[in-house]
Amino acid sequence: MINKGNRQQGTPYFISSNNSLKLERVPLNEKLFSENWLQKLIYDNPEILPIDEIESGFAPLIAVGREISTSVGYIDNLYISPNGYLTLVETKLWRNPEAKREVVGQILDYAKELSTWTFSRLNEGVRQSNRLLQNNSKGIIETIKEFELIEEREEQIIIDNIERNLKRGRILLLIVGDGIRESVEEMVDYLQSTVQLRFTLGLVELQVYKNPNDEAGLIVIPNLITRTKEITRAIVKIENNSFNNTVAIETDFKEDKPKTNYIRTTITEDDFFEQLLQNTDRESVDAAKHILQISKDKGLYIDWKTASFSVKFPDPNGSGLKITLYIVTREGVFYIRSSSWQMENLGLNRKAGIEFGKNTARLFNLQVKPKHQDTWNKAIPIKNIRSKFNDFMNQVDILIHQINEESKKINR
Repeated sequence: MINKGNRQQGTPYFISSNNSLKLERVPLNEKLFSENWLQKLIYDNPEILPIDEIESGFAPLIAVGREISTSVGYIDNLYISPNGYLTLVETKLWRNPEAKREVVGQILDYAKELSTWTFSRLNEGVRQSNRLLQNNSKGIIETIKEFELIEEREEQIIIDNIERNLKRGRILLLIVGDGIRESVEEMVDYLQSTVQLRFTLGLVELQVYKNPNDEAGLIVIPNLITRTKEITRAIVKIENNSFNNTVAIETDFKEDKPKTNYIRTTITEDDFFEQLLQNTDRESVDAAKHILQISKDKGLYIDWKTASFSVKFPDPNGSGLKITLYIVTREGVFYIRSSSWQMENLGLNRKAGIEFGKNTARLFNLQVKPKHQDTWNKAIPIKNIRSKFNDFMNQVDILIHQINEESKKINR
């Protein structure tokens, strides 16, 4: 079912202390723009694409290649997250009225093709792209290293994640271009008429305006376009079998069912719990889900890594820095990490972090490290945490209160 409606968007203005200027939109159908220009724009500036609004598990985007050669054509832009989740982008300037239909089949063909690849095949495709367009031979891991510091042992974990995501066809597909707002409902009509495939795609429209303070500069406004009622979040998932490939969609929307206590999870969370179950047991998975939900309910920041998630408390003074409180790994262990040095970096007293380490260690009959008294001397199985997790979180609340009070002193 298509959720149609008349939506209008106002014209943006540039406001300065002296006056206001109405920004002049630059149509992308002008000859000075091309799909190659658009591909390069989002390659150099992947943050333009609103991935967090679609599926945060695929963020942040790291551009790994353009014009990736496949047997069914060239993928315009390919991105990866630090955890090994792929985003495939097809760019379109809608000068050709038939293009909106062709691009849908095109991007699905690319997804199906990638689902037959291995990490080695993908990595070689990225290297070929970089040799042709970037004058280097960087592969996927080298590119991720430039973006995020990773340990050598994490490299294989990322490779395994990429292999698994390729095999499952767990790839986020985006169509990016101009004029989508005018044509998206017809595109959705086309998709909905394909009865054997129940899916939608991420559609991103880029609006470009002239910068009033820089004749050569442009202001780019991305708009995430969605027009279906059935699906609010969708990831294309390709199931392989010996007979054919079928395309399914993972979504968090259930139509015509009563409301429940359903909790939306990201694709990163889904994979984490799947791997945790493989490494441990159902009791450990339930304990980890309980810890994660309590942490979210408290408004704490969840930092997903390749093999763990860290729970952090953001600096109350808004520096952007975060204090690590505790960590859960996909191997099924739980531990706290030194927080006092992070507090010291924020100009706070280290004492609260050290007391947190000692008090929480006593809860689980542990010791702290002699040289790092805010850190336990060992990690413990996560299923052994649950019986005393409420007491542990009381200590977390005390630490957060002390951090807030110390932070107020800095601002006085």
